[in-house]
Amino acid sequence: MDGNAGIVVTGSRAVAPGVHAEHAGCVSSPSTVTARFSSLRFSSATAVHAVTSVGAFTHPSVKDHAWGLIMRITFRGRRLRRILLSGSFLIAASVCAACSPSGSSNSGAASISDDSFPAATRPGAVVVVCLDTSSSYPTAERESARSAVAKALPKLVVPGRKASTVYVYTIGVNTYGEPPKLKLDIPALRGRPAAVGASSAPFQGSRVSGNAQEFVERWDELHDQAVSSARAEGRRLNSLKVSASESGTDLGGCLKNASEQFADPSRKGPRHLVMASDLDPDGLQQQSTARMAGATVSVVNFSCSQAVRCDARKTRWTKKFRELGASTVSITRPGYPEHLFENSAGSTGGGA
Repeated sequence: MDGNAGIVVTGSRAVAPGVHAEHAGCVSSPSTVTARFSSLRFSSATAVHAVTSVGAFTHPSVKDHAWGLIMRITFRGRRLRRILLSGSFLIAASVCAACSPSGSSNSGAASISDDSFPAATRPGAVVVVCLDTSSSYPTAERESARSAVAKALPKLVVPGRKASTVYVYTIGVNTYGEPPKLKLDIPALRGRPAAVGASSAPFQGSRVSGNAQEFVERWDELHDQAVSSARAEGRRLNSLKVSASESGTDLGGCLKNASEQFADPSRKGPRHLVMASDLDPDGLQQQSTARMAGATVSVVNFSCSQAVRCDARKTRWTKKFRELGASTVSITRPGYPEHLFENSAGSTGGGA
């Protein structure tokens, strides 16, 4: 109890003498705020009651309305201005924060076990990225494509999906002879419940603590964490140092690398091959036998300057990708939308 204000702490609220605890409860409408503060008198109890009440408001517009009324009272009474600076006022402000539902919501969300959410059971995606470093492919187009892939990585974070893996290769004289330049890990994400009612599936019979809103907020936190990790992997991709210029273009080696990554029998999830290239092979092509059944192939920043030749090259490679088993093929020129990983949830295949 403070000597000036006579603060009494009851439960999680700080109230003044003569002010019932239930009157310091949490309210949520401007009309209630006005009614509460309209008959305030200039006393220390008034200050405590006002601050206690404002600490209970959670909606921004209601809280702003309450503080506006307090400020008007402040400038109508000199004594209250002195009270606003007193230690009792600060004590009341800190104690009443415990009344705020928003504070309890955060702690409630944090207390919900991750096991309350459906486990990630869908297979993760396997992605192979090939960046053309040959002298025939403009460096600016390669870097732009690299940035586009990095930006799209969070799309691989899908509710209910296990962790996904991205392998990054560079296309040069001997693409097949080089190991991946980088391996990126995209985290798993637990499933999000289809309903938020505490009595409806999948909440019914599950280990759910707190109210439905806390449950949703906790899942949102898990989603944000996974997306943040995917973005961090994108930054790793952008910072990868690659050869300035290679004298050959072993496109077949890229296809063979993708085929072998897709062939792993333990990986049943979506398969993506992303190539940043002019699709103009030069030198030895180490394709051998390459299969990519069910894969989605995306050639981005396809650089070509003569329309007739470009159309013929696109037609030839589209046919080739489909013969290798690709389910979807897209070849886009610089400046056109890539739509990377947008059908990531459904594309699957059996590999070689």
